[in-house]
Amino acid sequence: MNNFTDNFNFLSESSLKSQDFSEKTEFLIEGFLAKRMITLIYADGGNGKSWCNFAIAKHCAQIGQRVIYLDFDNPLSVLIDRNVDKLLVSQHDNLSYIQRSKYPHTPQELLEQLNNQAVGQIFEGWVFLFDSLRNFVNVKNDHQSMETMTKIMNLREAGATVVILHHSNKDGRNYEGSNNIRNSVDNIYQLEKLDGENGEINMHLRVQKERSSIFDCAYRVDANTLSFTPLDIASATMSSEQEEFVEAVTEELKTYGATNKTALLQAAGRKKDDKTARGWLDQFEGKYWSSAKISGVFTYELVAEHA
Repeated sequence: MNNFTDNFNFLSESSLKSQDFSEKTEFLIEGFLAKRMITLIYADGGNGKSWCNFAIAKHCAQIGQRVIYLDFDNPLSVLIDRNVDKLLVSQHDNLSYIQRSKYPHTPQELLEQLNNQAVGQIFEGWVFLFDSLRNFVNVKNDHQSMETMTKIMNLREAGATVVILHHSNKDGRNYEGSNNIRNSVDNIYQLEKLDGENGEINMHLRVQKERSSIFDCAYRVDANTLSFTPLDIASATMSSEQEEFVEAVTEELKTYGATNKTALLQAAGRKKDDKTARGWLDQFEGKYWSSAKISGVFTYELVAEHA
């Protein structure tokens, strides 16, 4: 028995100990970007994925992370148009921007080199941003996807935080490619571009998979500074119909003060049994108005900031 145990000492030495379970999830961007995890963001083309990644890269560089942006998707002319040099490359010594026009090898060879370096915790404090996944692997090939994702997982296990941009499938409801991609990443967001003013890229990120305490969120990227500003998700994602409803309800409460639910719905041009409108009253509760049940009747008032 002793001989048997001695032969497998390497297993005991490598097994998890109690102290290994004290590690807690840290965030580089609270509630959105978990440290030492793999985050995948997918969307149709033209929704602002690269702008999102530029802003993440800048934020991470500003807080002292070692940032490696691996861009095998955007041509150099696009990077020039978007002022990537002025806003990223020349601004941060702790950021390296790798682009296909200058890198002498294939994306696959680059990932293999990184994988060979992924020993111990060598990449602790590093952030790798992939733009985009399809440039590193045939995403529809299960075997190739598994091999590529295993290498990226090795970066994570060596301490890295990884952000991967990816494309939607044809109907836009899911990411494109192998299920091995989903199984290998920790967190997945679907990105949707929202309306914004000139120079602003507003985006809504819906959680599609999570292994940490992340949640749906909305951000504004300023194309002139790459600032990454959180938005109130309820306001940012309102439809035009919801905007009209909120405007009508707000105006009614400003004019007449506390109002019961039935009268408020009628003032907004809605019937008292309109489930959609009643749902909107609940959805924007606490943001635009508050309610209290008095003698069995719900009465609404504007919250202080909108009064």
